[in-house]
Amino acid sequence: MLVTLQKEEVIKIKINKSIIFEIKVLDNMINRKVITDTKQAKFPFVLSPVQLKILHYLYIHQDKIIYQRDIEKLIESRRSTTSGILNTMEKNNLINRIHSEKDARSKQVILTNYSKETSKYMVSQKKKFDKKIKENISEEELTTFFMVTEKIKNNIMNMK
Repeated sequence: MLVTLQKEEVIKIKINKSIIFEIKVLDNMINRKVITDTKQAKFPFVLSPVQLKILHYLYIHQDKIIYQRDIEKLIESRRSTTSGILNTMEKNNLINRIHSEKDARSKQVILTNYSKETSKYMVSQKKKFDKKIKENISEEELTTFFMVTEKIKNNIMNMK
């Protein structure tokens, strides 16, 4: 009987939890871990998770032309936010923005030689982190998780 009560209590806790707060807690935990790892890797500056996401994307898509608007879609942020992030990355010699040959209004975002060298390390760290974070989670649970996150994103986008 005691075991059953504990399970029921766990179910009650799960139902009463706030999705917003749980997502924020996960976000904070991931950010802290990424920042700690970049400090331990002795980078000359702290890389934020969003900067790592951009570097990873640019690294695996080096054969394509990437514009700032592509980065905006990738990180799901406004132009001004993305511009600020890219300014910091440019200042830290992680990226260069060059005028597009195809569209004079657009700037192409490319990796610097420095970030190309460090990106190999970052990609391997990302894979390790992703693997670690998925431990003890079944494929079915992951599928459900991603389906639920997509629904949450759609709900947020459709809020009035």
